[in-house]
Amino acid sequence: MSYENFSYYYDSLMDPAFYNDYIDFINKHAKFQSVLELGCGTGEVAIRLAKQDKSVVATDLSDDMLYVAKEKAMAENAEVNFKRVDMTNFESNQQADLVLCLCDSLNYILDENDVKKVLMNAYQALKMNGTFIFDVDSLYKCNVILNDYHEESHDDDFDFCWDVKSDGAGSIEHHVVIIDRENDDCVDEIHHQKTLPVHVYGEMLKEAGFSYTVFSDFDSYKEECERLIFVCKKEM
Repeated sequence: MSYENFSYYYDSLMDPAFYNDYIDFINKHAKFQSVLELGCGTGEVAIRLAKQDKSVVATDLSDDMLYVAKEKAMAENAEVNFKRVDMTNFESNQQADLVLCLCDSLNYILDENDVKKVLMNAYQALKMNGTFIFDVDSLYKCNVILNDYHEESHDDDFDFCWDVKSDGAGSIEHHVVIIDRENDDCVDEIHHQKTLPVHVYGEMLKEAGFSYTVFSDFDSYKEECERLIFVCKKEM
C-alpha cells in the first residue's frame, strides 16, 4: 500500500536532523551534479540537494507524497523535477551521476524479483562511474527492535498511535492511526515492508553490475543496527 492521507502528517513525525545527516553522508560518498531519487516521499532530500544547486529529478509512486513534495519545493523556491514513477518499472531518458533510494523506500518492494528490477533500473539510470545509494531496514530492526513495537503520543489537538507486527523473518506490518482534532481528520493506514539479509542484497547488486560498500546508521557496518546503507558504484 502506498502512502495516502498519512503523507500529510509524515514530516511532523520525522526529525529534520536525520535528513541533514543524510545530506552530509551523500556528499561524503558521491561526486555528482545530476540526481535521480526513487521514492522521494515528501521531497526533503531532493529539496536540500536542489538548494545546493544540484540538478534533481525526484520520483515517487504516491500522488499524495508528490503533492506534499511539490508544495514544499514551491514554498522553499527549490527547483526539483517531480515525477510519478514506479521504481520497479521505468526507463530513464537521461543518465544521472547519482541515484538515490532512501528512508527504507526499497523495503516497500515486497517481491524479491521486483527488488532485483529496482537495482537493475538504478544501474541503467546511472552514468559510468556513477553512484547509487540506497538504504533498508536491517533484519535486526525488523525482527527484534520492531517486534510487537508500540508507540503513541497525545496532545490537545493530535493523537498518534503506531503498532508494528513482525513475522520474525524480515516482514513487518505497520498500523498507523492519527486523530487530528484541530483539522477534524482521521488517518488509519496499514503498510507492509520486507527486508532481506545483507548477502542477498549483495548478490543482487553484483548481478546488476555494481560494486558496493555497506554502512550501518551512517557508520561502519555492524550486524545489530537499525539502517543499512549501501553505497554502490557502476564500474562495468
